[in-house]
Formats: sequence, structure tokens, C-alpha cells
Amino acid sequence: MIFDADQAVDSVIWRRMLRWLALACALLQAAPAFSQASLAAARPFIVAAGGEAHTWGSRLGLLIYTEAFKRLGIPFVMEHFTLARCAAMVEQGLADAEFSRVYEYGADKPYLVRVEESIVDLGFSLYTANPALRLERLEDLRSSNYAVEYRRGLLLCETTLKSLVPAARLSDVTTREQGLKKLLAGRTDLYCEIDVFVQQELRSPEFKGVANVRKIISVGKSMPTYPYLNKKHADLAPRLAAVLTQMKAEGLIEAYRLRVERDLGWM
Repeated sequence: MIFDADQAVDSVIWRRMLRWLALACALLQAAPAFSQASLAAARPFIVAAGGEAHTWGSRLGLLIYTEAFKRLGIPFVMEHFTLARCAAMVEQGLADAEFSRVYEYGADKPYLVRVEESIVDLGFSLYTANPALRLERLEDLRSSNYAVEYRRGLLLCETTLKSLVPAARLSDVTTREQGLKKLLAGRTDLYCEIDVFVQQELRSPEFKGVANVRKIISVGKSMPTYPYLNKKHADLAPRLAAVLTQMKAEGLIEAYRLRVERDLGWM
């Protein structure tokens, strides 16, 4: 029997939708005058996040969004998928927003609306497990023979590397775990990833005792990332931006970051 991950995810989504429909039917039976607006309000706003719920980004995002949507008075849930699946779900209207993407992400996606206040700033770098490997500049990749890899969905890594590395030496993976394991096995020479997520993986039981993975060079500057909403929620974007701005001014988002890193044992 062949297992189709997308079918499994779709099955979960349909089960959730059926549960919501059952709730809606019950509400209609209990109160025939129940308005469509009230039924819509009963469905939580779904933010699709890449990766697993226990990660640095997911923990931080959950704290930020929980407070933001509390202030907005909107029920909220965060669901976790691959980055590519997050994008597909928001495009199809199965989720309402993507947790965070780079500023340019929505340029060719007319179904998205960017919230004009960043939520998380991220650094991107190339990592290696080869102690002899040296790279002074990203441009030096053009004259190298290094096998380079990035995680699928990381637009900055993809666009930067495609301009420097021939297709025959450039590949992508679905998860951070895959990327680091291939690096450690010597199947690739360099792996492009978000800095904080490499720290997180190297502190996980899966990579206990691994000490030879090191950052070799940054890819671009530290980059702010932004929430992206399905365009049907365009009116929510400025309201969410205002709430995030206020939370930053209160020092709350920085306090959340420190809390998450303490909880993860990084401090």
C-alpha cells in the first residue's frame, strides 16, 4: 500500500471541516435565526506554519499570534505542515494565513495580502560538516565543485544559490533533518538554512553529540518576515499590523523570544 502524505493531510482537513459543519448544523437547529456571520465567526482563523509545533519558530509564533488574535477578538488556531503545503493550503482557502514569509514572497501571488509589520527576523547561512572547507565569498561558489543543498520553500536560499551554483550541483530537501543528515554523511558539502533552526536541530536528540556542523558564511542580511493572509481577509491586514506594532513597542515580542529560548534550554 502506497502512503500519500498529501492525501493524509487532506483527510485530516476534511475531518476538521466535517466537525465544523456538524457544529454549524447543531447551531442552526438550536437557533434558526443564527446568522451566517455568526457561523463564520465560529470557525477559527487558521494560520499555517512550517515545521513542527515544538520548534523555536512555532513556539514563538504561537505566543505572538495567540496574543494578537486575542486583542483582535478572533478565535485562532495554528496548524503545522511543510512550507510547500502551507502555501497550497492558503491558496486553496483551506487555511487563512501563512505564519511568516519574506517581504517579496507575495509578489507573484495575487491571492495573498502582506501584513505590513514584520513578525520574526531570520538569518540565513550556509553550513558545512567538512572541517577543511573554506568559502570567503558567496561568489566563490561559481568556481567551486561543491554540492550545495537548501530546504524546499526557503526562497532566499533558492534564488541566491540558483544564480551561483549549476543545477547539476544544486538540490533541495523537504526537512531540516534531511539536510543536516546528508551534510554529515558527506553527500553534500554545503546546506543553506535558517540559523535559529540549525541551532534547534543540533540540540535535538537526533543530533546529540554532533559537533562538526559549522556556519561557514551568511546568505544575505538578517531578514524580517511577515504574515501573509488570503486576500479574502484583506481588511484584517492593517488591523493585525497595528496590533503587532503595539506588541513590539511594549517589548512583548522580544520577551516572548527570550521565554522560548529559555524553555528550549538555549540560555
